[in-house]
Amino acid sequence: MVEAHPPRIPLPFALDRNPHAPDAECRLLDWARRYRLLDRPGTEKRLFGARLGDLAAYTHPDAAPDLLCVYAQFIAWQFLAHDRYAEAEEHTGHPGEHLIDQIESVYRTGRAEPAAGAMAHALADILGRVYPAMSVEWREHFVVECVETLHRVALPTPGASPAAAHELSWGVDAYIRHRRLAGGQFPCLLLDEFIAGGELPAAIRHGAAYDDTRNAEADVVSWTSDYYASRDSAGTDSPADLVGVLAYTEHVGREHAEVAVAVRIQDRVADFMTARRALQGGVGDAASAHLEAEPLLRRCVSAMHNRMAGTEAWAWENVRSVGRRPGTGRGRTTGGGLHVPEYVADLLDARGRPRGWDGGAAEHRWP
Repeated sequence: MVEAHPPRIPLPFALDRNPHAPDAECRLLDWARRYRLLDRPGTEKRLFGARLGDLAAYTHPDAAPDLLCVYAQFIAWQFLAHDRYAEAEEHTGHPGEHLIDQIESVYRTGRAEPAAGAMAHALADILGRVYPAMSVEWREHFVVECVETLHRVALPTPGASPAAAHELSWGVDAYIRHRRLAGGQFPCLLLDEFIAGGELPAAIRHGAAYDDTRNAEADVVSWTSDYYASRDSAGTDSPADLVGVLAYTEHVGREHAEVAVAVRIQDRVADFMTARRALQGGVGDAASAHLEAEPLLRRCVSAMHNRMAGTEAWAWENVRSVGRRPGTGRGRTTGGGLHVPEYVADLLDARGRPRGWDGGAAEHRWP
């Protein structure tokens, strides 16, 4: 008999939660109602069940209440945009409502035209609090990442049906590339800079070490979500997650594919930690102007740690996946299941599992 859940995936990052999470969740739902984002059947139930205030609280455990709300609202907007634009009937759009070109315009200007739809006005509200604090260069980069995500969401998912996988020769790598961009992590990483109160120098943000770090983080986040959601889609004709795509393309059972995805996640955690050390060394060797950005970079990478650990906890706890199933626990498993592999543990700092790069101690520099 197949259990209701795959085994927990232990990640070598500390987990913390912002104490303002309940307030963020309430404010998020009020905001969504105010902008008429919950008018479609079932949308309010799905948004409530997603518990995105908790995901935001895991990602930014130290953020002030207003900043936590901005982050929660943005990931909720992404969630609702995927709900709307990933559906086939929304790809063509409806006159005056939910058109992708409206959303692009809001990203570029930070404003929504009066006749624009609810999604456009809600996004403009978020950006109206973010854009004034950020530079033109940051905004341009944010627009590029957000528009790319938007278009990826509106595309058919590679491998999303056996016919598409066969006719278009979609493979696991194609799905991974698509998922990395459609998952919306890259705009969130830029928003982390806003939450942290600064902007990374372009030489760091566009450097190879940072790129490797953010790609690994995005993969861990999206694959972890796929891993825990996979059994909800088991038995469907369209593999909608990495487990299903892997099972179809490599002709293996779903349980075998789950194990393979768990191994891939741990591999990417190891890649992240290796890239993080290269990033540390690159900044340490850089000019003094980059050394001044060290505290900001530390906070931004701490948010990456938190998002990975938080996604694992959130996906496990999420009522969409586990809340409706009797007999399922919410705590971490004790004994059995998966463990942090030695090759990942070897990359940990000798002092244990740091919370972010600060290690909870003023004298602790980057691990």
